[in-house]
Amino acid sequence: MPIYREVSTEVYCDICGERIIGWNIAGTGISKIWAAYYARQEGCTTGKKIICKQCRIKQRMIKCGLQKRHGTAGKDGSGACLGFGSECDDEPIEQCKRCIACASFDWDAEKKRLSL
Repeated sequence: MPIYREVSTEVYCDICGERIIGWNIAGTGISKIWAAYYARQEGCTTGKKIICKQCRIKQRMIKCGLQKRHGTAGKDGSGACLGFGSECDDEPIEQCKRCIACASFDWDAEKKRLSL
Protein backbone atom coordinates (compact mmCIF):
# COMPACT_ATOMS: atom_id res chain seq x y z
CA MET A 1 0.00 0.00 0.00
CA PRO A 2 1.57 3.33 -1.05
CA ILE A 3 1.69 6.34 1.23
CA TYR A 4 0.41 9.61 -0.19
CA ARG A 5 1.34 12.92 1.42
CA GLU A 6 -0.25 16.27 0.65
CA VAL A 7 0.96 19.42 2.37
CA SER A 8 -1.29 22.46 2.65
CA THR A 9 0.24 25.85 3.43
CA GLU A 10 -1.96 28.92 3.86
CA VAL A 11 -1.13 32.47 4.92
CA TYR A 12 -3.74 34.57 6.75
CA CYS A 13 -3.75 38.18 7.94
CA ASP A 14 -3.45 38.42 11.73
CA ILE A 15 -5.62 41.57 11.82
CA CYS A 16 -8.63 40.84 9.60
CA GLY A 17 -8.23 37.08 9.12
CA GLU A 18 -8.34 37.28 5.31
CA ARG A 19 -6.61 34.49 3.36
CA ILE A 20 -3.67 35.98 1.50
CA ILE A 21 -2.12 33.07 -0.35
CA GLY A 22 -2.06 29.28 -0.11
CA TRP A 23 -0.75 26.08 -1.67
CA ASN A 24 -1.78 22.42 -1.77
CA ILE A 25 1.29 20.52 -2.89
CA ALA A 26 1.76 16.76 -3.07
CA GLY A 27 5.10 15.72 -1.67
CA THR A 28 7.36 18.23 0.02
CA GLY A 29 5.21 21.36 0.46
CA ILE A 30 6.54 24.89 0.89
CA SER A 31 8.61 26.28 3.76
CA LYS A 32 7.66 29.17 6.03
CA ILE A 33 10.43 31.28 4.54
CA TRP A 34 9.14 30.88 0.98
CA ALA A 35 5.57 31.45 2.15
CA ALA A 36 6.71 34.72 3.77
CA TYR A 37 8.55 35.70 0.56
CA TYR A 38 5.43 35.20 -1.58
CA ALA A 39 3.26 37.03 0.98
CA ARG A 40 5.62 40.02 0.79
CA GLN A 41 5.25 39.90 -3.01
CA GLU A 42 1.49 40.37 -2.46
CA GLY A 43 2.09 43.54 -0.40
CA CYS A 44 1.98 41.99 3.08
CA THR A 45 4.33 42.40 6.00
CA THR A 46 5.76 39.30 7.59
CA GLY A 47 7.44 39.08 10.94
CA LYS A 48 5.84 38.66 14.33
CA LYS A 49 2.50 39.49 12.68
CA ILE A 50 1.39 38.96 9.11
CA ILE A 51 -0.54 42.02 7.93
CA CYS A 52 -2.30 42.12 4.56
CA LYS A 53 -2.01 44.99 2.10
CA GLN A 54 -5.43 46.48 2.94
CA CYS A 55 -4.78 46.46 6.69
CA ARG A 56 -1.34 48.03 6.13
CA ILE A 57 -2.95 50.85 4.16
CA LYS A 58 -5.61 51.42 6.84
CA GLN A 59 -3.00 51.52 9.62
CA ARG A 60 -0.74 53.86 7.64
CA MET A 61 -3.60 56.31 7.04
CA ILE A 62 -4.37 56.37 10.77
CA LYS A 63 -0.71 56.93 11.71
CA CYS A 64 0.04 59.53 8.99
CA GLY A 65 1.74 62.59 10.51
CA LEU A 66 0.74 64.83 7.61
CA GLN A 67 -2.94 64.05 8.12
CA LYS A 68 -2.60 64.72 11.84
CA ARG A 69 -1.04 68.14 11.16
CA HIS A 70 -2.95 69.33 8.08
CA GLY A 71 -6.28 67.51 8.28
CA THR A 72 -7.64 64.57 6.34
CA ALA A 73 -6.52 64.15 2.74
CA GLY A 74 -8.98 63.16 0.02
CA LYS A 75 -9.65 59.55 -0.90
CA ASP A 76 -10.31 57.93 -4.25
CA GLY A 77 -13.03 55.36 -4.99
CA SER A 78 -11.00 52.43 -3.68
CA GLY A 79 -10.24 54.17 -0.36
CA ALA A 80 -6.62 55.05 -1.14
CA CYS A 81 -5.28 58.42 -0.01
CA LEU A 82 -4.84 61.08 -2.68
CA GLY A 83 -2.07 62.79 -0.71
CA PHE A 84 -1.29 66.45 -0.12
CA GLY A 85 -0.25 68.70 -2.99
CA SER A 86 1.82 71.87 -3.00
CA GLU A 87 0.33 75.35 -3.45
CA CYS A 88 1.15 75.57 -7.17
CA ASP A 89 0.53 71.93 -8.07
CA ASP A 90 -2.18 69.41 -7.20
CA GLU A 91 0.14 66.41 -7.66
CA PRO A 92 1.07 64.73 -4.34
CA ILE A 93 4.32 65.75 -2.66
CA GLU A 94 7.25 63.29 -2.64
CA GLN A 95 6.57 62.18 0.93
CA CYS A 96 3.04 61.18 -0.10
CA LYS A 97 4.24 59.43 -3.27
CA ARG A 98 6.47 57.13 -1.18
CA CYS A 99 3.64 56.25 1.23
CA ILE A 100 1.92 52.89 0.67
CA ALA A 101 -1.48 54.44 1.40
CA CYS A 102 -1.21 56.93 -1.48
CA ALA A 103 -3.05 56.13 -4.72
CA SER A 104 0.08 57.06 -6.73
CA PHE A 105 2.29 54.50 -4.92
CA ASP A 106 3.82 52.09 -7.46
CA TRP A 107 3.12 48.56 -6.16
CA ASP A 108 4.74 46.98 -9.24
CA ALA A 109 8.04 48.74 -8.50
CA GLU A 110 7.79 47.62 -4.87
CA LYS A 111 7.19 44.03 -5.95
CA LYS A 112 10.19 44.21 -8.27
CA ARG A 113 12.33 45.70 -5.49
CA LEU A 114 11.44 42.85 -3.13
CA SER A 115 11.94 40.07 -5.69
CA LEU A 116 15.05 37.91 -5.76
